[in-house]
Amino acid sequence: MQSPAIIKPCFPGNRTLLNRIPQSIACTLFIAFTGLASFQTARAQSGSPAHAFHFNLKDCLDYAMKNQHDVKNALLNSQYSQEQVKESTAKLFPHATINGTLVDNLKLPTSLIPDFANGDLSRKIPVQFGVKYNSSATGQINQTIFNSNYFIGLKAAKVYKELSVKSLHSTEINTWVNVSKAYFNVLVNEEAIRIAHSNLAQIEKSLQDVKAEYHVGVAETVDVNRIQVQDNNARTGIENQQRLLDLSLAELKFQMGMSQEDSLTLLETVKDFTPGAMPPADTAGFNLNNRPEYTMQQIQYQLNELSLKNVRLSYLPSLSAYLNYGYNFFSPTFSNLYNKGFGNSALGLDLSFPIFSGTERIHQTNEAKITLQESQNDLTNLVQQIHLQMRNTYITYQNNQAQLNTQKENMNLTEGVYRRIQYKYEQGVASSLDLLSAENELQQAQSNYIDALLNTLMSRVDLEQAVGKINP
Repeated sequence: MQSPAIIKPCFPGNRTLLNRIPQSIACTLFIAFTGLASFQTARAQSGSPAHAFHFNLKDCLDYAMKNQHDVKNALLNSQYSQEQVKESTAKLFPHATINGTLVDNLKLPTSLIPDFANGDLSRKIPVQFGVKYNSSATGQINQTIFNSNYFIGLKAAKVYKELSVKSLHSTEINTWVNVSKAYFNVLVNEEAIRIAHSNLAQIEKSLQDVKAEYHVGVAETVDVNRIQVQDNNARTGIENQQRLLDLSLAELKFQMGMSQEDSLTLLETVKDFTPGAMPPADTAGFNLNNRPEYTMQQIQYQLNELSLKNVRLSYLPSLSAYLNYGYNFFSPTFSNLYNKGFGNSALGLDLSFPIFSGTERIHQTNEAKITLQESQNDLTNLVQQIHLQMRNTYITYQNNQAQLNTQKENMNLTEGVYRRIQYKYEQGVASSLDLLSAENELQQAQSNYIDALLNTLMSRVDLEQAVGKINP
């Protein structure tokens, strides 16, 4: 399943963020945005109304569990495995067939026999046996009494059914993760736009002040131009950020399985998910069985065990019974073919005992043993990977949380510095260059805070997945 593309906020002082997006993700986002524009254009031309949704995170997750493409296919695969179990069971039931034939002997075959009529046995005469038309109808019932392949196949089908259920659960967890990350991505972009508008309001005030000072001869043209450039960059940054927000919203709809034509409004803000508003991540009581990858690998080991058992039991005989009953019809003319029939019936047993097949089954047994050992090694390696992943995600989350606290404090300090410089500028003590420098530092601090907030939210989702706390 495709992971959501992380569309990071872009500030005027942080243009390198755009260059950090991998080319493959950028192409995906471009296609998604182009598709969104095409959908909107088509809807405008057709006049067909779109649905309007107002969702929080839980609503988005519930919607995805019912509409996401991978979830729906995983559910179908689970239903398919149930049918396979029924199919394997049906092989043990009686099987009935009816066969019928109709033959028109256009030219009867000729045979040579001794001339018994004239007593000359050395002389051969041509004769034809049979009639022009013959027909038959036979019904037969077959019942498997013992066949190791059927019984092992039935057990394997039941295990595969369990595997498909675990696969569905794994798909639901991946969908939960992808939707959550895409949801947080939208919220962070909305917060970035809010901050950008706040910065623009401050810049506009500074621009108005410096223009007023210029008209009374206190400020110079270069002072006005410097702040005007800052104002232009801020407006362009907001436009760019709005486009990134549209892309992140389109990505969220895609992860939810929602049509791009539909309208989606989020009811929560990023403040509802800051570390202070969220319970601490719980890594205690970790259970490997809460990780679907582990249980799926266990089931795969069981399937390989059944495969080895099936090869070993192939030495056993197979036994089946049958009962048939039929009629044969003969006539030189078609119109009288079915006037009289001759019945026949039989009851019997079929026994097949494999005595020797070269060394084929020996090598098949060795192959199955090797496959079983490989699956055991994979299971052991997976356990180590899970423990390493849990440790890695926990440390990453702790680091991101610490970085978030630092960047939040830095942003608050920078805001205080900016307000102080702005006050000095209004008093004529600081220059416009000092004001612009303080604004750039503030924007960089805000950008760092937004990045740290996004990283913290994403790493928390990864941690919850690693410790098996996600249960859609």
